[in-house]
Amino acid sequence: MTNSLQTVSRAVALLRCFEGGARTLSLGQLTQIMGLNKVNVLRLAQSLTEEGLLDKNPKDGRYSISYGVLALARQLFNPDDLIARAMPILERAQAATQETVTLNLREGTEAVIIHEIVSHKPIKYSLGVGYRADLRLGGVGLAILSALGDEEVARVLSTRAPKFASGGAATRSFIEEELAVVRTNGCAETTGQRELDATGHAAPFTGPDGNVLGAVGVLLPSSRNRDEVHRQRCRKAVLEAGRALTALLASGRASEISTQEGAS
Repeated sequence: MTNSLQTVSRAVALLRCFEGGARTLSLGQLTQIMGLNKVNVLRLAQSLTEEGLLDKNPKDGRYSISYGVLALARQLFNPDDLIARAMPILERAQAATQETVTLNLREGTEAVIIHEIVSHKPIKYSLGVGYRADLRLGGVGLAILSALGDEEVARVLSTRAPKFASGGAATRSFIEEELAVVRTNGCAETTGQRELDATGHAAPFTGPDGNVLGAVGVLLPSSRNRDEVHRQRCRKAVLEAGRALTALLASGRASEISTQEGAS
């Protein structure tokens, strides 16, 4: 490998140090993860900072992914375009259940709501666009986590146990048991994990490369979920929505590649 290609490869490897969900990393942590000489890692970090792909906190010297990387990623996968094209799928799920429906994307070890259709019922649950949740709790988080590879799941589960809404800790063994059920059913169902008296149904969807991108969720008061007919209706709705979104993304219609735009 030439020096220039090696430098590019190492720069990409440095950016990937943030894939596990870490918001900030020190130079020492980057050096340890990459297994390279500290001087070389410092040079790479400085170059990426100058190019606007990393940010360096002037107070503590820690590095984080900058909006420059997000801008590049947005050209490859446009969330606004995804929402527009996913709307018929989300609206079908909402019409079938009459409950709040959410479209969620994975960001590291969290799931983020990027769109929400709120139930018209007088008693309902709504978390709001931008709401973030640990992947280890709730229907949406577990649906996404269930679709990740074993190594990624192990990394997510290796951190401190999250707290249920009731205050108790979600142990690793409990989460692993939950994941086994989700994988068997193809969808997740949880009650009271993130919000007391709330039930969440969710199913994952994948991108064109087959990797999980997020999940479609249905959120409702747990009292309504006790109706077995309605419970199965919600479960069916998220399964169908997850499959439909996966098919949509596989077709390439929900992503816009900048090179294709330039050729048009």
